[in-house]
Amino acid sequence: MYQVLLADDEQSIMDSMLNHIPWAQYNMEVAYTATSGKQAYDILVNTPPDIAILDIRMPGYSGLELCRMVSKQALKTQVIIISGYAEFSYAQKAIQYGVLGYCLKPVEYDEVTGLLLKAIRNLQQSTPSLISSDDFLAAVDGNDTDKISRYLEENGILQDSYYFVSSVSDAPLQLPGTLSFRVGINHYGYLSCSPYDRNLLEEASRSPGVLGIGVYPLAVTARDFQMAFYKYTSMAYHFFMDPECRICDTYHDFHSVPLMLQIQKAMSFAEKERLCELLTQLKEGDSYKQLSIHSAQLLYNLIMSNPQLVVNPQDYMLYNYRQLVHEYASFTELLDSLLQLINAAPETHEESEGLSNVYFLRIMKYVNTYYHENITLRDVAKMVNLNPNYISQLFKKSAGTTFSHYLTNLRITNAKKLLTTTDISINEISLKTGFNDYFYFLKTFKKYTGHTPSEYRNLSYERD
Repeated sequence: MYQVLLADDEQSIMDSMLNHIPWAQYNMEVAYTATSGKQAYDILVNTPPDIAILDIRMPGYSGLELCRMVSKQALKTQVIIISGYAEFSYAQKAIQYGVLGYCLKPVEYDEVTGLLLKAIRNLQQSTPSLISSDDFLAAVDGNDTDKISRYLEENGILQDSYYFVSSVSDAPLQLPGTLSFRVGINHYGYLSCSPYDRNLLEEASRSPGVLGIGVYPLAVTARDFQMAFYKYTSMAYHFFMDPECRICDTYHDFHSVPLMLQIQKAMSFAEKERLCELLTQLKEGDSYKQLSIHSAQLLYNLIMSNPQLVVNPQDYMLYNYRQLVHEYASFTELLDSLLQLINAAPETHEESEGLSNVYFLRIMKYVNTYYHENITLRDVAKMVNLNPNYISQLFKKSAGTTFSHYLTNLRITNAKKLLTTTDISINEISLKTGFNDYFYFLKTFKKYTGHTPSEYRNLSYERD
């Protein structure tokens, strides 16, 4: 964390800043306080902090004298001056010494926060470039083997090959000798230079809060990270396909079950009756347990994307595994829903225009309040006790766009705000704005803005 020095001879000013600025949110801690210029001088000389917020007038040394010392000794410390005096000469001298800003009392916390973010950017630019876990995940997504290797080297685990495990759990698993990282909400990945102890994984799978573990069966080189990553992270969700399976070490693609080829043909020709027969066969057998959750998502979205099979399909699409397990308790429940939707006739509603407006206002309030949570069209329909198809039609009529597009745009808008006004990690922003999966967030953000989240944040810094 970035260390901060607060120096002011008025204790009430220091207490106010300590209590009203969310230091931890910006990865900062107030490591030092001083009520005199002499105390501040000793701290700056002996243990230079990353950031110093200094009063312009203090006994011993003034804030300007301390700024001059920081400048003369070329300390890395970023300095912010606060003062009860709106004198141009003070501000002019402070600028000459390279301070970030000159804030008048009473302190405006938004103004100080903006300067703190500027200080972080300056410190990051002066620090040797290290690859963050966010950058690592982005490198995996882009198959950037050079950046993947650099990240592994920086973490002291550069080898010829690696072993992957993932978990769907309330907290990361305790796996000694592994590099762990969060992929999404309650979804973690682990990387090791040696094979995992099966007994240790069996024990971990029985821990409270652990739903499933995926073990990639082969050693993986940096060149194959992307392909292996998508497979082993999906394998942790195999409990959705087979509730009895706590550890999955096999990945099956869409065509592993022969019946899936027939289903795909029936979908392509919009043969509703034939498709329902095949889905029923799939449900009543147990061959579907050989499929991955990725195949389940693919099947669902292929059907939902066909307007000849489903009314208003665009609002029902599911974009990540977390959405899938939120919406349905199991794959068989998903099949029941598909059968119901395919067989459903379009519904008409005779509500008055006024009543429709009342419903729409309730829907908008709900979406704008809970957009950061894992809400779907079905959740909204339950809230107003209406059919999801009707909600979809009402939203398109009243908002001029689909429910899905509006929700995604709202999430992207708030993600952009967090990227430009905070310094929290991109992975954390993806979770705070309702994107349950980091890779889905990367793809969606670039689709909507033309930039990756990192690029967008850097561009905003350059504009500042």
